[in-house]
Amino acid sequence: MKSSTVVTFIIVLSTSTITLAGGKHSGGHGEAMNHSNMDHSMMSHWMAPAEEAAKLNPVKATEQSIQQGEQLYQQYCKSCHGANADGNGEAAKYLNKKPANLRLMAGQHPDGDFAYKIKKGRDPMPGWEKTLSENQVWHMVNYIQALKNQPEKKTESHSSHSH
Repeated sequence: MKSSTVVTFIIVLSTSTITLAGGKHSGGHGEAMNHSNMDHSMMSHWMAPAEEAAKLNPVKATEQSIQQGEQLYQQYCKSCHGANADGNGEAAKYLNKKPANLRLMAGQHPDGDFAYKIKKGRDPMPGWEKTLSENQVWHMVNYIQALKNQPEKKTESHSSHSH
């Protein structure tokens, strides 16, 4: 019995779409993704099923879509993932599992992967598919993906938008 468990583990490990060796894994879209700057020891790396990750975003990533996604993110995600999407929201300190740093993940995962995670959630993250429309989910995906090109926002009181 013990050897069959080991064999099963080896088969699952060898056929997995995620290979974290050397800080890289396949994101389900044919190219190795570099996650060497992500701390995998403090979080479990969660990937959507391959067929979900392969789904293409039907909403074009226009400035308007990205802005709508940011508004939705600020309303639904900021408390845990943080105003800067760095995983350091106010509620994060009360969670056993640290929220993902979405800035590090932006551009490293396919759109379908993010959409699936937003819709389905995984404890402690709630699934939003009954709250958000399909288009709202994709707007949020556009915002998250755009984070790879945006500097972190200043949250101090002396930012350019304070009075």
